Amino acid sequence: MNITGIVFIALILSTFHFVPAQEKIIIYSFDQTYNILPNGNLDVVWDITIIPETSVKTMLLHVFFSQKASVEEVVVTDAQGSLNSRMLLKEGVPILEIDFRDRLTPGEEYHFTCTMNVWKAVEIGETEGTFTLLTGYNFPIETLTIATILPENTRVRNIFPADGQTSTKGKNPTIFWALNSLPSGYNIQVSVSFDVLSEEFADMLYADAENLYTLRDLTNAENKFLQALTIYESLSIQSKINECDVYLTRIEGLRKALPILEDARNQLNNRKYEEALTQFTEVQSIFQEYNIPTTGIDEYIQNITMYIQAYDELDKGDTAFASRDTKAALDHWREARSLFLQVHDTQMVEAVDAKITAIPSPTPQPEPRSRSSLIILAILIACVGVGGIILLKKRQSPPALHSTEDIREEMRQLKARYVYGEINKREYDEQLAILEEQLKAAKSQ
Repeated sequence: MNITGIVFIALILSTFHFVPAQEKIIIYSFDQTYNILPNGNLDVVWDITIIPETSVKTMLLHVFFSQKASVEEVVVTDAQGSLNSRMLLKEGVPILEIDFRDRLTPGEEYHFTCTMNVWKAVEIGETEGTFTLLTGYNFPIETLTIATILPENTRVRNIFPADGQTSTKGKNPTIFWALNSLPSGYNIQVSVSFDVLSEEFADMLYADAENLYTLRDLTNAENKFLQALTIYESLSIQSKINECDVYLTRIEGLRKALPILEDARNQLNNRKYEEALTQFTEVQSIFQEYNIPTTGIDEYIQNITMYIQAYDELDKGDTAFASRDTKAALDHWREARSLFLQVHDTQMVEAVDAKITAIPSPTPQPEPRSRSSLIILAILIACVGVGGIILLKKRQSPPALHSTEDIREEMRQLKARYVYGEINKREYDEQLAILEEQLKAAKSQ
């Protein structure tokens, strides 16, 4: 939620034409304290020291806070106890009339205190508040101080005038202004805007910061995390403090790593794999140092490593092919194809397939045989021929062929060997034709 609370206070001390004229008085010191309560009321304390220039029996102070506000209680005291005082209403203006016990002696300091409880002087929202004070008077003042005490769990955002001193010690932030030697009829305005600190508000800031972090808007994310951190610290929520610290640390690391990461990606797009690998490895090291998850960077490094290995195998295959070592060339190219397939580079897979299929299948050459080997081979063939004739005489039915299911299984295996590059297109066609003939023969039995 984002509801704005506004505090508007106007305080005027017998200064304008509607305040009755009175004897000349010098205010030696006027200390004003405004304690803003969580319910929107004010506890007000005025400590006043005056020096009358003539014999003075009464003093009039104008008390006005806002149209909605009402002064519920006023107590005026001096060193001897309570003084008679009453609230008057003249021409719609509330006037505080103070009666002293005796006429004051001219030239002698006299100190008294006014305390007031003011209702409905403050409207504080769930997340923000603003305090504005207008003061005016018809007396010269040697020293004027104004202190504004905010409720617990609030944080000062802006103050005016800017020379006010802000104290954040303790649970209640305080803003203090001091002015000296003010002439009669001088008017002044002070204002404070502040945040109301709550866990819900901090959670909202934290969620915004996470979204900005995901979008890599690091500056705005950092500001939001710092705001949330301040609130969590004021509320002593250690778990949320730790989470903010983790993100702030990661932001510091990302500021170092992102420029390197961008250059690494450019190198990868330009297929400069060695340079890209060096930079991605540097980014990985920074991420680890600043507790940033490295999953994406790890994947980049793994893929680049495979690319380097794949191109290395491809080059080895080309070299072997140039040396007419087709077997070694095929082995290297098939390894390169497998690596390109793992990184899903279909273009390079097709390029490697073209190299593999372009190699013709080697035609087996008969080895030269010695004369004695040929004689022994002829004897063996003759023996096999005689044995075959005898066997045919004993068995009238032809030998059993492979079943159709066996033949189809051999056809599936043949196709798989071709797909994975183990045989070329010509070998595949020749062996497939043989199996098809066997299948026809099996079906005719």
